[in-house]
Amino acid sequence: MNTKQYYKDLITKWIDEEKQKLCSIESKDRYLQNHGKRFEYLSNLCKTLNSDKSAKILDIGRSDLSVLLTKYYSNVTTLGLDLEIDKGGHREREIIDLKHIVFDLNESKNVKKWIDEKFDLIVYSEVLEHIYEAPEFSLLFLNYLLNSDGFIICTTPNAASLYRRLKLLLGKNTISRIRFHNLNPAHYREYTKEELIQTAEMCELKVAKHQYICFYDDSDSFKSRIFNFITNVVPSFRWSQVLILRKK
Repeated sequence: MNTKQYYKDLITKWIDEEKQKLCSIESKDRYLQNHGKRFEYLSNLCKTLNSDKSAKILDIGRSDLSVLLTKYYSNVTTLGLDLEIDKGGHREREIIDLKHIVFDLNESKNVKKWIDEKFDLIVYSEVLEHIYEAPEFSLLFLNYLLNSDGFIICTTPNAASLYRRLKLLLGKNTISRIRFHNLNPAHYREYTKEELIQTAEMCELKVAKHQYICFYDDSDSFKSRIFNFITNVVPSFRWSQVLILRKK
């Protein structure tokens, strides 16, 4: 075996092992367990913002949230990478026949690639932090897709959460390592409230509501109770944030 072939095989091994970990049935079960609370919250929020069952809904990324939305809405579309290559643990466990628009949000600055379709409600949940291009590009694209009286729901981690502050205090990186399997990337960048509002305003969107929230840790351990007590006193320490955006 020549030297290049050895290194090529080593790289392939790294990618294949990570794909097995990230794209298995077990990873989908873990993802649903960790994000089920978020899915229920978003489903209810969508119904509050638009109770019309025939409203045109766009869910960015295909997941079990997409399935949950179809239980209420009759016109749900998803947008993201080609489903044949997007096999990550975030994908839905129940395969559904649903219209999917193939579009890489990292290509949002290329206006020629934008689709000409409008939606009443766009769910942009836990995606922004996975985009390696400037967030303004993708939000501007979603603004273009939004009907004049529609809403964008954006959820993303809170870069200034207590958890991340404590990790930094202990000398640990708050962002995951860049993955070998780049079709299922980890977080490239997380944002503060001020950064998100500034980004929305640059994209000619107004923030109808901003809320700090915790979707993930509701266990009854002593550590969780302490964490929940602190974040109830100081909401800006919570894990995540939700923005409801409208056109200006």
